[in-house]
Amino acid sequence: MRTQPRTDGHTRRDFLRVGSAGLLGLGLGDLLRLQAGAKVKRRAEGVILIWLNGGPSTIDMWDLKPDAPEAIRGAFRPVDTTAKGIRISEHLPKTARVMNRCVLVRSLSHSIPEHGVATRYMATGNLPTPAIEYPSLGSLAAKALRATPGVPPYVSFGERGNAATSGAGYLGSAYSPFEFEGDPGRGAIRAEGLGLPNGFTLSSLSERDALRSTFDSRFRALDESDLPASLDEFNRQALDLLRSDKTRKALRLENEKTAVRDRYGRSSFGQGVLAARRLIEAGVRFATVSLGGWDTHAGNFASLQNTLLPQLDGALSALISDLDDRGMLDRTVVYCAGEFGRTPRINRADGRDHWSRSMAVLLAGGGLRRGYAHGRTDSRGMAPAEDACSPDDLSATVFSALGIEPNHEFKTSSGRPMMLFREGKVIVPLLA
Repeated sequence: MRTQPRTDGHTRRDFLRVGSAGLLGLGLGDLLRLQAGAKVKRRAEGVILIWLNGGPSTIDMWDLKPDAPEAIRGAFRPVDTTAKGIRISEHLPKTARVMNRCVLVRSLSHSIPEHGVATRYMATGNLPTPAIEYPSLGSLAAKALRATPGVPPYVSFGERGNAATSGAGYLGSAYSPFEFEGDPGRGAIRAEGLGLPNGFTLSSLSERDALRSTFDSRFRALDESDLPASLDEFNRQALDLLRSDKTRKALRLENEKTAVRDRYGRSSFGQGVLAARRLIEAGVRFATVSLGGWDTHAGNFASLQNTLLPQLDGALSALISDLDDRGMLDRTVVYCAGEFGRTPRINRADGRDHWSRSMAVLLAGGGLRRGYAHGRTDSRGMAPAEDACSPDDLSATVFSALGIEPNHEFKTSSGRPMMLFREGKVIVPLLA
């Protein structure tokens, strides 16, 4: 699929590299400085986005049509769940057992059946336009929610550079995600740039910081403003992020019980979801875990049954149960989505093509309603028949659960005020 390039020319690694030009560069200090003023009331404290890259066939997952003609209903049967009246695919049996803790939105719709643009729409909650580059939901959360000392606010696992996670838009690169590299399934994970260069120790870092402080103290007497003192505080927090062991501890999946790791699945995706839960528990505000392969133009049912749905079913159900058992589900939003759905009519290659006019997503936690299905599509799954909603509305609802109203404004680097979601309205029935 096409991905959204970073047009600002910088990556997260650029902002954490220690070099001769400065102690940490400006980016991380800017990040921490900007977040220090973000004081918001909220119910939920974090979000885990399970991103199904390629456009999942939600008509075969969350919104089956068993009474439709054979060319539409497909090969899968719906099964009962723990939520009264809600039936989902037979190939999501573990998720069916936690459906009483979830909400399905079955009436989501938009008009962009193209991967790159549709991804940006779903991932930002704003209809893409050439006039402005909107930030991803994770970047918005990183700015709006108070940072936890010692951990990055926004992280991602999976496909690097994915448009669902890589764009900080008008907020600037300080709000891009920390992209985790390596294979979580093999216990080899590291954060891009979250460390010191080879041969550079924490002791060396402290010595350089002390030297910088000496220079700052000499200049402070010449500056009547409080800027130097503020910079000292932000640099201290930046140093804390490098010195802290919180992130490294969260990534030590070997500290989890074998049974827990097995429930999530030993794939890179399953272990990435587990790592996301551990990072949210450590104070990360937004984590995205991507799973590709959902662009099923051919062999849709074989791909879903044999590969995609077993991975999703294990990891998603384990995440919801795990968060609930730990008392974290009410303060963590789980959001499972892709850029669009697939055509109700099956093509000649036993696949389904791009279809954005009707799709479904799953939500859980964060004070959202439990055991509820919102909206419905027509008898053939072609379009919403009741309670239609848009990506803007869905994003506004998720942020409402975080205590942030959709008309909240941030400013671009030029000072232009920007509403979070200019067209988004909170879907009130989704709120508990």
